[in-house]
Amino acid sequence: MTTRSIVLLGAGSAVFTRGLLADLISAEDLGSWRITLVDIDEVALEVAVGLAELMITEREASSRISVSGTVDRTAALPGADFVVTCIGIGGRDAWLRDHETCQKHGIFQPVGDSVMPGGISRLLRTVPVMVEVAEDIVRLAPDALFFNYSNPMTANVMAMTKYAGANVVGLCHGMHHVQRELAELIGAPFERTSTLYAGINHLTFIYDFRLDGRDAWPLVQRVREKEASEPLDEADIGNIFVDHIKAAQNPFSWELFDSYGAYPAANDRHVTEFFPQRWPAGSYYGKTLGVDAFSVPEILAWGENRYQQMKAQGEGREPLDQSIFGRSTGEQEQLIAIIRSVLHDRREMFSVNVPNNGAVPGLPDDAALEVPGVATARGLRAIQVPDLGAPLTAILNQRLVSVSLAIEAAMAGDRNLVVEAMIADGAVTDPNAARALADDLIAAQSEHLPAFS
Repeated sequence: MTTRSIVLLGAGSAVFTRGLLADLISAEDLGSWRITLVDIDEVALEVAVGLAELMITEREASSRISVSGTVDRTAALPGADFVVTCIGIGGRDAWLRDHETCQKHGIFQPVGDSVMPGGISRLLRTVPVMVEVAEDIVRLAPDALFFNYSNPMTANVMAMTKYAGANVVGLCHGMHHVQRELAELIGAPFERTSTLYAGINHLTFIYDFRLDGRDAWPLVQRVREKEASEPLDEADIGNIFVDHIKAAQNPFSWELFDSYGAYPAANDRHVTEFFPQRWPAGSYYGKTLGVDAFSVPEILAWGENRYQQMKAQGEGREPLDQSIFGRSTGEQEQLIAIIRSVLHDRREMFSVNVPNNGAVPGLPDDAALEVPGVATARGLRAIQVPDLGAPLTAILNQRLVSVSLAIEAAMAGDRNLVVEAMIADGAVTDPNAARALADDLIAAQSEHLPAFS
């Protein structure tokens, strides 16, 4: 039996590692695997390897799955069939520093991993490292299929393609997740729905939504009309951890739908950041973005709590959570299905982030777009999306300007370009304010920004 090799870079992201292992253990049809976990944080790596070994033992899968760990990616990459990056430079501590620094300058955002000043700061410390990683992958594992989960997705894919010549596919479950929510909204099984869409990661416009091949937007509108007659629970607005799906939970996304006839993935938590001028001082339907609407400290605390639980399980201080072996809708969900489609040439459709190269007219060829892609034995192939429309294309073009400037700033260590990227982003319009914020963010993240020292 053929044993395939998969290398996971950034394996200290234990949530992703755990989900990937659970899915591979369950996917007996995919055969035997040699899994190599890589992370520069030795403690986080030890936790990930320990948890993985425990999971393999628990399911008696050691005959077909082996796992090892290393801090040296160059030792892990040769011979890899698949390489996955989920690297977060600086981790949750750096994310929190971005959040707090931006708030001191009056900038409130609910995530800070893609755009606005917080997203630009993450880009500055992430892009140069991702380019170095991609260069190693191109050199040491040129035949591997390369998948990236690291944010900012759009910038990382663009930079790794341009500067490292990497053939990389970006994956994010946001688009998939929103289609699942739309299906739930109309009470339909996800498997019976389909979509057409295009955009950039976290701002992807679903302009066609169907149930059994028929237009499902009228069904969605009926649900919205019914909700409009019911009292709104303010607790639903800006709540990250909802246990039920309502259209009213994402009022801005539906406002965009009413204007453009397309629903933006991935809901208000991400989409609001692409329209910063709409939320002065973070004011969002009576709440404040990043504070009591999609609280950043709350999501960081949730992530830390999950990590500590997995650490305790990996070290044997707590019993292994058996629910992790159930069907997952996490970040890694698409990956296993893509691998299956590639290995068996099923030619199934997935949402992928890849260079445009003409797939969407009116957008730059080198822009990393989120579009439908077909997984074949020869890799992922984007499909053409010719009917997105001029208004949405214009919005995406505007957003890509800041991304392109910030990539150049990151690679050159150019503070002036950082300022220009922030102004083009739109959250800060005064050059002096943009310069002060850029200086403070660079100072706050100086340990991760050698090009700016």
